[in-house]
Amino acid sequence: MRSKADMSHRLRIKTTAPKQIIDLTDTIQALVHQANLNQGLCSVFVSHTTAAITTGEIGEGTEQDFLQIIEEIIPRIQFRHAHDPSHAWSHMASSLLGPSLTIPVSAGRLVVGTWQSVMLVELDGPREREVSVTLLSC
Repeated sequence: MRSKADMSHRLRIKTTAPKQIIDLTDTIQALVHQANLNQGLCSVFVSHTTAAITTGEIGEGTEQDFLQIIEEIIPRIQFRHAHDPSHAWSHMASSLLGPSLTIPVSAGRLVVGTWQSVMLVELDGPREREVSVTLLSC
């Protein structure tokens, strides 16, 4: 059994565009493997109010489709955001998508669907983002 310190990780992800999707699946799976976690849960959390964590399909333009849908869902209104109205839209999008996921781990693998990936959604980049990954053994 690994110590608790080995089960918590902080990833630093540099984004390169104002809006971007980064696939974290392989990186997180490698952490599961390194921790020798066979059965349990993986919690993924982004500690920023203008980025989100979700699952979805990656590749062949699906990331651009996803970002376009997010643009369409949240209208550009006259935001009253006191801190900086220019990026208030990013705060709203982040809140709707959410900052975290909990993913089951079985037989040492993240339990995700065939086309499902763990995605960091950048909504106000480019920036360096911190993603916390906590592995819990069952």
